[in-house]
Amino acid sequence: MSHAAAAEAPGSGLRDPSRPILLLTDFPEDAQGGGAVILRSLLLGESERSGIVWASPTPPSGSPRDGSVTLAKGSAGRGRRSMFADSVFHAGALAEEVREIARQRSARGLWIIMHGAAVHIAAKLVRDGSLPVHLTVHDDPAYANALRSKRYLALMPWIARDLGRALRGAASVDVIGEGMADRYRRMYGVESTIVHRGLDQAVEPSPGYDRARLGLRVGILGNTYNYEQLTVLGRAVAQAASRSGTRGGVVVMGRSYGDRLKAEMGGQVDVEITGHLGEAQGIERLRECFALYLNYPFGRRDAVLRQTSFPTKLSTYVMAARPLLMHVPPDSSVMPLATDEPGYAVPWANLDAGDGAAILERMWDAPGSAASAHEAAERTRRRYYDLDHNRRVLFAALDALAARPS
Repeated sequence: MSHAAAAEAPGSGLRDPSRPILLLTDFPEDAQGGGAVILRSLLLGESERSGIVWASPTPPSGSPRDGSVTLAKGSAGRGRRSMFADSVFHAGALAEEVREIARQRSARGLWIIMHGAAVHIAAKLVRDGSLPVHLTVHDDPAYANALRSKRYLALMPWIARDLGRALRGAASVDVIGEGMADRYRRMYGVESTIVHRGLDQAVEPSPGYDRARLGLRVGILGNTYNYEQLTVLGRAVAQAASRSGTRGGVVVMGRSYGDRLKAEMGGQVDVEITGHLGEAQGIERLRECFALYLNYPFGRRDAVLRQTSFPTKLSTYVMAARPLLMHVPPDSSVMPLATDEPGYAVPWANLDAGDGAAILERMWDAPGSAASAHEAAERTRRRYYDLDHNRRVLFAALDALAARPS
């Protein structure tokens, strides 16, 4: 599978609303999750967005933008959205609806994010072959998601089959990291490019960390995948803070198990739960943390997740310019950060709270530990999140779809 060279003006083929690209996602355009964050960071300006019709079987939470379509032939059209029902019962009808919308809008091609019901819709659309398809994969639908889900575990072979069919038949594919690219090359014989979120602003210095006022405070953004790993962190913070003669704290932002952790710690550390914050406000709170917690789970079922996915939250952590406490197994996709940026990305590669406490103590005692980490964070931003680079890689493929003869 070949990919066109990057165009002089990324996305130039998408600026024709009379011949748009139809983008299909399981989530709506105004979703808060990592996949939607990545897409919105790469699609800039009304002229570019006008060349994309964003379709989803999930209704938006607010008023839909012009060019946004909620599919009607799935479960949402029957009263309540169900990803399970759309995957198992309605994928054929939804694929037919996507084809009809593409025909009505004179779409040049399809861009599909391989998550949820979109995996099965994509398999049908690729097999149909009426329009060229570009696929984006952020988390492996079968072995990173279904394998770890009680509800979807039994469907894993079917999900893997449809993923493979879609990948093999797509005109082009982008993925979230080297681990995923290597896996799909081995399993499916598919070549892919790597696209991350885009950040166009250099990392600004964070204020000097006020150790006396804040104590040893660790910040967590979003999902930690399981509760058990969070309790290990809580015990590590408590031990490290006690031995360092300061107060320990954990700040939990967004989806996690903060209430449960607060009850279990029983005051051994301060647990603050902020709930959902906008990114700008979240970054300001993360700047008031000594270290930022980046984790992947250690279980056997979690291997493909940690080896092939790449955390969107890292892009937010980078902008906060504080050191990273990476609580991940050695085979995780983020582990190269520990080699590339020692002192900024500090690995903790087991589930021993005592080891975690010793690592936190070393970080606390290191010269300059209260200083801003913006220089290392900026190098990390440029390595993964450079906006121009990621747009050029993605739009090389999308422009190639738009350039195909009708």
